[in-house]
Amino acid sequence: MDETREYERRARLMKKMFTDNGFHIVYDRDVDREIGDGFFFSTGYHGIKSGELMRELMAYGISSISLATTGSLQQGIRACSSRMSEGKFALMKERLELFKKEH
Repeated sequence: MDETREYERRARLMKKMFTDNGFHIVYDRDVDREIGDGFFFSTGYHGIKSGELMRELMAYGISSISLATTGSLQQGIRACSSRMSEGKFALMKERLELFKKEH
């Protein structure tokens, strides 16, 4: 379990950045239990469909995959915490703040 703690920490920080900027967590529960933070998470933005959101975020230098490509019927994207490093958090925060301002 210790090896996965870093992914948990990164995902928690990333989720906060997204939700602070108007996003919502798409899959936050598994039946009646809260889903833990880990390798990836799903998030959406009100009124923007999966593919469009993925393209919009790319314009801000944020890569993701559309939930539609995973077979999901929910609108949003899958964000992965594995490639995040300490130096990237401030840049992601700045880009998400700009996204919010422009949307």
